[in-house]
Amino acid sequence: MKNKNFNNNRKLLLGYAVSGFGDQFYTFAVPLLMLTINHSSVTMGLFSAMEYLPTALFGLVIGSLFDTYHKKHVMLTALLMQMILALFVPIMINNHLPLWSILLIIFVFGFFDLLSWVGYQTMIAQNLAPQELAQVSGSVGLISSVQRMFGPGIASLIINLVGYFTGFLLDSISFAYLALTIKDLPEEKLIATRKNIAHKTIAGLKFIWHDSYLKWLIIGFLAANLGFQVVVPMLTFILKQTLKVSVTQISIFYTAASIAGIAANFIYLHFNQRFTVGWQLLISGLVILVGFSVMLGLHSFWLVTAGYVLVSVGSVWSQANFFTIVQALTKKEYRGMVTSASTTLTRMMGPIMSVVSGFLVKVDAHLIFVIAGGAMMISIYIMCTKQLIKLKLQ
Repeated sequence: MKNKNFNNNRKLLLGYAVSGFGDQFYTFAVPLLMLTINHSSVTMGLFSAMEYLPTALFGLVIGSLFDTYHKKHVMLTALLMQMILALFVPIMINNHLPLWSILLIIFVFGFFDLLSWVGYQTMIAQNLAPQELAQVSGSVGLISSVQRMFGPGIASLIINLVGYFTGFLLDSISFAYLALTIKDLPEEKLIATRKNIAHKTIAGLKFIWHDSYLKWLIIGFLAANLGFQVVVPMLTFILKQTLKVSVTQISIFYTAASIAGIAANFIYLHFNQRFTVGWQLLISGLVILVGFSVMLGLHSFWLVTAGYVLVSVGSVWSQANFFTIVQALTKKEYRGMVTSASTTLTRMMGPIMSVVSGFLVKVDAHLIFVIAGGAMMISIYIMCTKQLIKLKLQ
């Protein structure tokens, strides 16, 4: 049974790696396409808001689908829709359709992206002990960092050689590959239950509320993500419009951050057992805080890049621990709901903060990094006062 679970997880990790490279093109190319329509920070903020909005609206409920129905069936539906929608974006933008229709497609794509992400997290975490969860979390983080390292460079190359549409076609094919991988996995046995989605959602929320560690972990990450949700939507805009850098330099920026993320994941995989998860959360939070402080040096592309490298190191480590803690503390029957709810509750302000970030940059680009640093300080304060730094997993 252990070897069977190992092989299934290995297949899922490979499928995630392939589809993730396609996602990196989407992440890199869509903001650049949006800038061709309107060189406005507010437009970029609206674009990011549409990506966050599905999580804010449906995140509390969407995970219950995986606790109520067959995970594989729900997952395949989500991936099929992403395959189709990935081809709509460049067609709509190149044909100069109204901005609202493009934002609508991005919103729908974001909904199914959230659905497939929750499904992936719950499927790969099945039947794993806490120490195995830490290794899987590190592996997922390592794959993500590799994708972020090579993704922008590959996306830039594809755009220059064959154009945007071919890149989105490859993105669609990558979703098809993950769908085929999941289709070949053994069918899970669905536990008979009379509880519907509403009951599952309420039960999961009660479970979170009554677990002190889980509750304050989510609140702490909510505070931290307020800063990330102000900064991340504006990164491409600041590089392109404020620092006046080329597409190649933008690729270098994200590649440098990804290399740092890979290094952080290697360290996590080899040393996470030597420190409690509580202390790891504190250290990673401090590293992120220093990174945002360095990014205040907007007079230098390399200084901003160095700051984002630190932010990447801290964030990939903290996210790996967040996933491990959530999965380890959650009962199996609530795992889908709690996975999506924890993501939703930590990112629920994303749409608002994304729009706000566009207006902040118009006033002074430094403001987004000041707010991010302040939000990180609040998160660290919560970790310390609510005893999260003492958290241990057996």
